[in-house]
Amino acid sequence: MKYLVCVLWVSALLIDSVKAQPLPKPNTFAPKLTLLWETDALLTTVESVIYDPVSKHIYTTNINGHFMKKDGNGFISKVDLQGKIVESHWVKGLDAPTGTGISQGKLYVTDIDKLIAIDIAQGKILKTYAIKGAKALNDVEVGKDGTVYCSDTGGNQIFALKNGKITCVVPKIDTPNGLLADGDRFLVTCWTPKTLNYLDLNTKKITSISNGLTGPDGIEKVDDQHYLVSGFKGLIHLVNKNGQKQLLLDTQDQKINATDIDYIPSMKILLVPTFSKNTIRAYKLTY
Repeated sequence: MKYLVCVLWVSALLIDSVKAQPLPKPNTFAPKLTLLWETDALLTTVESVIYDPVSKHIYTTNINGHFMKKDGNGFISKVDLQGKIVESHWVKGLDAPTGTGISQGKLYVTDIDKLIAIDIAQGKILKTYAIKGAKALNDVEVGKDGTVYCSDTGGNQIFALKNGKITCVVPKIDTPNGLLADGDRFLVTCWTPKTLNYLDLNTKKITSISNGLTGPDGIEKVDDQHYLVSGFKGLIHLVNKNGQKQLLLDTQDQKINATDIDYIPSMKILLVPTFSKNTIRAYKLTY
């Protein structure tokens, strides 16, 4: 009898202990974008944006005309972190500048069939690299070894600048757009098909991560598990490494584009060029 009472007493204690434990919290992962500011509409056909942590300024490319016309109307703008346009025509005389990348104090910009190196401190063009065979250059990305890559959406290829020389490193890839060097991984968005992919630069093998991305454009790393991918018509998706995607922003109905984005991890700020709306928008990412 004493044994039975003891067992019942211990069982009651265990039940009470289980009841006292807090219930597991539901999955609260709910990322969202909150608009912080928008520049004045002076950034004519703004295609790409990049933040330089050294100068603490934002730089934008402005096509200011047709994206394939060599008219000398293109320019680069300088913007501060509060969205004020410091200098609208910081560097001018370009044709149709698109992608941007920064390395060792230089801003690299694609311009139809050229790659242009600009000294950030002086705001002057240092060198122009003509790229033979390029049709419509687009994004720029700098690898961990300093190699400057640029996608040729119109020519279905990817070029690289290394040790002062331009080479074609991927001679055949369907409509490459956004590029991202993430450690040993190299990512690329393709318009046909509408995908985010891993690209092995040695074997040229492409592995699809996520598909069904409308007009996939820029790619930015958020953390070790997530990327932000823009869609030209006005979409921002958060995509994880398993390919699952979540729509964070849709401004299609407002006719506000989202082209070559940049993300500032230390501030959790996403910078979005609106292309035909002629502005840059800054969003706070929370999750």
